[in-house]
Amino acid sequence: MDHDRPDPDLLLKKMKDEEARTQSGRLRVFLGMCPGVGKTFSMLRAAQSKMEEGCDVVIGIVETHGRADTIALLKSLPLIARKKIDYKGVVLEEMDIDAILKRKPTLVLVDELAHTNVPSSRHAKRYQDVTELLDAGIDVFTTINVQHLESRKDLVEKVTGVPVRETVPDTLLERADQIEVIDITPEELLKRLKAGRVYLGDRAERAAENFFKQDTLTALREIALRFTAEKVDHELQQFHDVKTNSKPWQSSERLMVAVGHSPYSPFLIRATRRLAYSLEAPWIAVYVDTGIKLNSTDQEQLAKNIALARELKAEVVTTTDTDIPQALKRVARQKNVTQIVVGRPSKRWIRDFIEGGSLLERLVKDSQDIDVHVIRQEKLQLQSGFSFRNLNFESGFIAYWNALWFFIGIGFLSGFIEPYIGYRAVGFLFLLGVLTVGRVGMMGPVMFAALISAVGWNFFFIPPRLTFSISTPEDLIMCLTYFAVALITGTLTSRVRRHELLLRDRENRTNVLYEVLKDISTSSAKSEFLERVAIRIGQVLDGEAGVVLKTRDGRITERIEMSYHIKLDDKELAVAQWSFANRKVAGWSTDTLANSKYLFIPLDGNTEVVGVLVFKPRLDQKLSVEQDNLLRSVCRQLGLSLERHFSEKRLIEAEKLKDSEKLHQTLLNSISHEMRTPLTVILGSASALSDDAVMKTEELRKELASEITSAGERLNRVIENLLDMSRLNSGALAIKKEWHDVHDLITAALSRVNQIRDRQRIRLNVSLDLPLVEMDFRLLQHAVSNVIFNAITYAPGDSEICLTAEVTNGQLSIVVDDRGPGIPEESIPVLFDKFYRVPGSPTGGTGLGLSIVKSIVEFHSGTVTVENREGGGARFRMLLPIGELPAMPKEKDDEDFNRR
Repeated sequence: MDHDRPDPDLLLKKMKDEEARTQSGRLRVFLGMCPGVGKTFSMLRAAQSKMEEGCDVVIGIVETHGRADTIALLKSLPLIARKKIDYKGVVLEEMDIDAILKRKPTLVLVDELAHTNVPSSRHAKRYQDVTELLDAGIDVFTTINVQHLESRKDLVEKVTGVPVRETVPDTLLERADQIEVIDITPEELLKRLKAGRVYLGDRAERAAENFFKQDTLTALREIALRFTAEKVDHELQQFHDVKTNSKPWQSSERLMVAVGHSPYSPFLIRATRRLAYSLEAPWIAVYVDTGIKLNSTDQEQLAKNIALARELKAEVVTTTDTDIPQALKRVARQKNVTQIVVGRPSKRWIRDFIEGGSLLERLVKDSQDIDVHVIRQEKLQLQSGFSFRNLNFESGFIAYWNALWFFIGIGFLSGFIEPYIGYRAVGFLFLLGVLTVGRVGMMGPVMFAALISAVGWNFFFIPPRLTFSISTPEDLIMCLTYFAVALITGTLTSRVRRHELLLRDRENRTNVLYEVLKDISTSSAKSEFLERVAIRIGQVLDGEAGVVLKTRDGRITERIEMSYHIKLDDKELAVAQWSFANRKVAGWSTDTLANSKYLFIPLDGNTEVVGVLVFKPRLDQKLSVEQDNLLRSVCRQLGLSLERHFSEKRLIEAEKLKDSEKLHQTLLNSISHEMRTPLTVILGSASALSDDAVMKTEELRKELASEITSAGERLNRVIENLLDMSRLNSGALAIKKEWHDVHDLITAALSRVNQIRDRQRIRLNVSLDLPLVEMDFRLLQHAVSNVIFNAITYAPGDSEICLTAEVTNGQLSIVVDDRGPGIPEESIPVLFDKFYRVPGSPTGGTGLGLSIVKSIVEFHSGTVTVENREGGGARFRMLLPIGELPAMPKEKDDEDFNRR
């Protein structure tokens, strides 16, 4: 019954996937073999149907390419205005993802999923915008051509001879709830091209000469249909995985072959590959670990067989079970297998009697819903009867030696108590000994124990004693029955122990993977989890491990991450580079560049190879299949984690680039306005001062000097803000904290606004008993003066600005109140963002002043907030930690006085 239960891990995964689906938006993809098949048209028609059903539908971005029928469908659908981005002097339009998130419709249409965004956009690719929309719970309709699928890129380039530069990872398509193929025949598409319904003008002629050929279109059509079929088959497999006691569905053929350490397994693997190729069906190679320890020769043969299956593009599955037919049946049910390929077995009477039949007989009996192919093996010499080789005596000599002395001890004990219990009861003591050996030993010692216990009981205890003859028929039957019972019960007990060992090994591997995932998830930096994982791999596999990461130019570095015992010379580095470039395992214990003393395994992410794991064994002993699978699983997790780390790093760099572009543009705007205006004033005033008439008028001369000073201070503020923001972005601005008086800080900040202060009255409300505060005086002075400048800029000229400084809840509170127009509620959350200016603000300004204030205050572990005042105006509040004053050092004269 246990074999018919669904896999609990699959059930849990299915529940988690369903939960994730309910929390995110649903994705519908309109897939075409190439441009012009009608993807956008079909998407718009589907969106209109949704809108008629009452769904809130908006257009995020749709490219019509001048097609009249597509343009006509746009008129009835609401449109989110595109975002205009100035890039290198050219204004480009992109989808405004912020406006969509703020609008939060039920469904948004996003055309051309593989599109590359303008460099200063939030995301580099449009599919990343779609991912953010889905995570926000918004449904998305989108379009894509088959050549833009990452997994089909190479195939399409071979078919068309045209390089594909924009791709979308298959993981996003796997997230799709529906993929709709927009399919037309190549003949119909060529007619549309000639009619001008795909491209216009010369572009249509060039397309007809190159890309749009009937054989090319037919191949692309097949690729698109096959991809969709694979998607449907994958969904069908997921449904089948969680069904209990389900029979294989004959929707498509799927083959399976069992792989072992037999030298005849390659013949079966190749035969299965030929059958799968002729049926155009996927196939699976299954290795069942029964707990039997293989010698080095068998281990090497098993590794070759599995490598051959992988090379022939089989899906390799490794499972653990003491019962091979039951394991194959379980895997066949989980993978929806329709045909199993096996070799013709030889007759081994004892084994078949104990196990209830040969592998073929049990498969045919237990898997009546699956076709079983029996492949003849010409080189196989059929064996009959008893074969010691097939009993798998994997125990060492010491196990047999211990079993011998154990039964000698039982024999001496039985000799003392036999007069009281009888010779027949002694047989039960020997049987108990056989069961004991079965609990601690494997099959070989168990059969040895059954044999010597039966012989010993007969020779020493069954009359006539000290002979192998048995006098009575009942004693003969009893002795033979004892041997059979001892053999069967010992074998079953040994199987139970072997099953326990398998479960323990599986638990150990699961724990290792859990610890690796824990190391990755709890580490704050890449170097930290790489070190932990490398140490854990070395401990588990008895070796040294390290990681070689790739560089920006697509090559791998010469530096080994987190390993002090691995040194790669030029030859070893070349092997690592080959493994990285070809995404294949190479080096020690493989058939590729096997002279290397290191094993190189590429670290594959979802879309790229991020590096190579280097493993150096302490002993020149090949890894077992279980160890190899464990190492590959760890490498897979490492690849995904490093890829995520690199993606986050690229995103941060993209944000910095975006800020840099904005800073560059702001600098240009500042030069054109903020800097040109005061410079014009300075130049004009200086020119006027050169006039003799002006120089003779003292009042006019003072006014011009005042204007020059005011313009110079304005110019200085602009330059200072730009320089400070560039230092903040680069991380070059460091704070130097010292203990200062808050009154000095307020006085210095007011001195910076002295020229404007004459036109407005600033009322001070500063406590007299303020403590000293540890601060960077210059930076904090800049922050306070920026807030005051902001209040002066936006408040009416005759209004009062109040500056308050006091201690509140153990923090220094500096508050600037004004009676200006206040802050719109929608602007309060983003008021301190870089380059943000409140809509309707007076011309001029860079939008950097308040952002600098926030950065400086946060450098001091403080906070800055803004709120609207009752009666009009805004209130800016800066809260700074006060800290504990250090103990004042004693003066030397005081110490001398105390001594006296």
